[in-house]
Amino acid sequence: MTSANPASLRSWARGAVAAAGEAGESEPATIVAAVTAAAEHAIVRSRSRVDGRPLGGAGLADGWSAATPTAAGAGDAAPDLVAELPEPPRGWADPWLPGLVHEQAVAASQRSARGAWYTPEPVVRGLVALATSDASAPSSIHDPTCGGGAFLLAALDRLVELGLSPDEAMSRVSGGDTDPLAVTVSRWTLALWAAGHGLAVEPAAMPVVEVDALAGPPRMPVDESASPGTGAGPLIIGNPPFATPLRTGRLTPAAEAVRAANRELLGPYGDLAAIHLLAALHAVGTGATIALVLPQSVLGGRDTRGLRLHTDRVAPLQALWASREAVFDAGVRACAVVLTVGAERPAAVRLAAGPDVTTVRRCDPDPVGPDRWADQAARALGAPTLPADLVEVDAGAAEPAATGEAMARRRRRPAGRLGELVAATAGFRDEYYGLVAACREWDGEPGHEPNRLVTVGTVDPLDAGWGRVSCRLGGRQWQRPTVDVAALEAKVARWVAERLVPKVVLATQSRILEPAVDRRGVLIPATPLIAVDADQDDLDRVAAVLLAPPVVAWAWQRWFGTALSVDALKLAARQVPELPLPADAGAWDEAAAVVAAAETSPPDDRRVEVDRAASLMNGAYGAGGEVLEWWRSRHGRVGNGHRSG
Repeated sequence: MTSANPASLRSWARGAVAAAGEAGESEPATIVAAVTAAAEHAIVRSRSRVDGRPLGGAGLADGWSAATPTAAGAGDAAPDLVAELPEPPRGWADPWLPGLVHEQAVAASQRSARGAWYTPEPVVRGLVALATSDASAPSSIHDPTCGGGAFLLAALDRLVELGLSPDEAMSRVSGGDTDPLAVTVSRWTLALWAAGHGLAVEPAAMPVVEVDALAGPPRMPVDESASPGTGAGPLIIGNPPFATPLRTGRLTPAAEAVRAANRELLGPYGDLAAIHLLAALHAVGTGATIALVLPQSVLGGRDTRGLRLHTDRVAPLQALWASREAVFDAGVRACAVVLTVGAERPAAVRLAAGPDVTTVRRCDPDPVGPDRWADQAARALGAPTLPADLVEVDAGAAEPAATGEAMARRRRRPAGRLGELVAATAGFRDEYYGLVAACREWDGEPGHEPNRLVTVGTVDPLDAGWGRVSCRLGGRQWQRPTVDVAALEAKVARWVAERLVPKVVLATQSRILEPAVDRRGVLIPATPLIAVDADQDDLDRVAAVLLAPPVVAWAWQRWFGTALSVDALKLAARQVPELPLPADAGAWDEAAAVVAAAETSPPDDRRVEVDRAASLMNGAYGAGGEVLEWWRSRHGRVGNGHRSG
């Protein structure tokens, strides 16, 4: 079936639910029953008889109560409601309609509480194609959190495309869900697909059960004869619920039990989807493929790092999908990984991007750091190719910098890490609220203020912006904020005193790293600004490293998925010392000189100096024009727009 615009399908589903409400019906089960009945009757019209008997009249809608007690009585009201609903974009003979309407009929608050966000059809079809081989069909396909059955529908179509008969395809798919209404919708969805392919089946006989995939023994059949990497083994695929204790509090007892039994793999704030991934790994054997949709935070988050490293050992990454666009109503940025248990690491990882899951490239799986997934997702979304010596920076100590003639003789030296030059720290909750309470607007003579409070809203590359750019802190707007140190509690006062030294302040959560040199030691960085302490003679060199296009690309790839937006970088203070140093010390020193000179440049001209320093640092790392142009496209978008905060 040709895919309609997913936005138009979702818009139709919203309209159908609204029309049902205007007709006095708000019960999701009844609305879905009406849609299913209409779809069934349309299929009957296109196939006059199946298996020698009519499908219309006393059909699926009348069998709703038998499918699940949750929907008892829904079928009685369904036929009268059909006439009130708008015509779907692809007509009524469409097995995707019940799942779409179910998504819109269930209150958003309920879906959010469960972390259940249904996957658009183009994404579903694209991921099924990404997870399967054209050479052989999976021995079985199971969706452990099947919702409205979208992945099962796409799996059936894919199996038929690979040469299986509809009957054989039906025998290879199965699903489960904890929501009894979702189970019913999936059964109806599969029954409609079967009817459309000439099969006479009952909804209750569909291979979808009410079950918690995180509880009890594995329910995925294992084909011991399947060779890893052939695509002929079992496939677990789906979009498990997203939920993190940071936002939703406690998880279900079953999820907590899985995490408690795997503390070395899952931290306390690991997403529920990551727990489902681990459960899937435990449920299958060698040769099985796992393809699950995940929030992008799983790719680089600290609490899922153990899981990523474990998975890389037992089920290497074969393919990955990432998207800049939010494909769910929740607005969560999603990705998907395709893993094969017991397989060899592939020569190249297949990468796909966008809401249509378009294959964009095949990449060498060597990462920029110990985690592979974040790197591959960034590459899928256009990260530039980095110099080979940045693929994995030597963790050993760097050779001391030479000076004078020795520097000229030895232009290149072994690269190290920024931690050889700096220590980095950032405030937390106590510091933030302490600064808010002690913040004062300076109304005295400029240059006589005791200190300067800066936020991410004032800092741009090589420009702290204090006094020229207003900022928002603690619900108020400030133009020249200072801190009354005497009003601080002792702990926060000590922290502030330690920050009033020459340093570099670093703003993240932007498209490039944005350092500003505090040569006088007067800036107090409000959370989440990072204070990067270094010897005063090294401040300009440190700022040059933070501006370097290869460093920005390296950091985005390494910690992809942890920022608030897809293209932003979010570094924790502990990660700043991990950044790589350049090999060309001469170019590095030239860039540091440009950084120093920029301090006296008019603010409007500073962007030119920033670009010049970045260009020199690009060469210091041995990077080409691709990396520099990638950085420039991001710097241009940062533009004159300071963040609010």
